[in-house]
Order: sequence, then structure tokens, then C-alpha cells
Amino acid sequence: MHGGAVGAIAERVAIACARTVVGKDRELFLGDLSMSYLSSAPLNAEVMVHGSVVRSGRSITVVATEFKLKDSDKLVYISRATLYHTPAASL
Repeated sequence: MHGGAVGAIAERVAIACARTVVGKDRELFLGDLSMSYLSSAPLNAEVMVHGSVVRSGRSITVVATEFKLKDSDKLVYISRATLYHTPAASL
């Protein structure tokens, strides 16, 4: 799996997880995304992605994401994202 694709998936999963705890009246901005490539996923392997909110405060939410091979449950990539949330602008 290409590293850029893994990073893009990690970002989307982090935003989806953060949306579960941050109100719709707030905008989310990615502040930091840290990736660790522990191993490579074999060609055509199915990868399961699991994201969870580590902490959510007044203006910051931190999300951890794990990528595991479906057949062996081997951890191949992990990420940690920091998302900032601010009130949505109303025009």
C-alpha cells in the first residue's frame, strides 16, 4: 500500500472519529498527523482500519488509528492525528 494512500485514509478516519464527539456547529482542521509504517501490507491484502478518540477537549481532539492485516491481525501502520475545532463561521 502506498504511504500517501495510508496517510489519506488515516486523515479521513480521524475526521470521522472526531465528528462523533465534536458538534456539527464546529469546523475541524487537521493540525498534526503522525504516521508509523511498522511493516508493509502484501499486494492485494485486505487491511482493516480502526480509529478511536484518545482525548477530546474544548478545542482539540486527538485520534489514534490502527491498520491491521485482516487474515493475521498483524499491525502494519499506526497514526495519531490532532484536530482543532472552532465555531463555524456564519455569514
